[in-house]
Amino acid sequence: MQIDIQLLPIPPDPDSLSNRSVVVLDILRATSVIVHALSQGAKEFIPVLSVEEAFEKNKEFPPGTTFLGGEKDTQPIEGFDLGNSPREYVTEKIKDKKIILRTTNGTRAFHLVSPAKEVMVGSFFNVEATAERCLTLGWDLLIFPSGDEGCFSLEDTVCGGMIIDLALKKGRQDIVLTDASQAAHLLFKRFEHNLLEAFHLSHHGNVLIRLERGDDLPYCAQTNILSIVPIFREGVIRLID
Repeated sequence: MQIDIQLLPIPPDPDSLSNRSVVVLDILRATSVIVHALSQGAKEFIPVLSVEEAFEKNKEFPPGTTFLGGEKDTQPIEGFDLGNSPREYVTEKIKDKKIILRTTNGTRAFHLVSPAKEVMVGSFFNVEATAERCLTLGWDLLIFPSGDEGCFSLEDTVCGGMIIDLALKKGRQDIVLTDASQAAHLLFKRFEHNLLEAFHLSHHGNVLIRLERGDDLPYCAQTNILSIVPIFREGVIRLID
């Protein structure tokens, strides 16, 4: 089993994905939102690429069955029901709702890797469950950090390194790491005992602090609080039995 990680959010060659599983990471904050919200009873997520697409997609469903969520330039979007903080997505609001999600980095990432055999949603919340599923599948794996507007993302890569670390510790087969995966693993080991430090050093973490959304940093740094692994399939993210 080979594990690779894409350190920059460049579209992979679709042919290279056909025999691989993928884990998408957008720790601050899209994949953290998705994992958390599905644990709170949301029915499914539909990731879209633009605000306009979100409004158009919303017209396809009966009134009262959907919410619009996400951000543009890290700010809440006018006319949307929810922003991009996992703390907003509580059972009382979202139970049994479809959520149409638009974010700057994360929702784009799902569409970039859609040709893969399976696309999983990862976060620190479900990092161990994600590593376990990757090992159970046994396919070559690409970890895909969503990045920061096309640039390297420290917090996403550290989470990818943690998935690699867990896979190596739990591995029931030979695991081969690419150079990129070796680098991500080393980066995780640097922050293993203080993940929040990586968040505070990261560009996007500092953007959130500047916009007075810094409370999301320690929230998104919680590890292994959920055992679910959502799957992106045919344009929709759901929990699969």
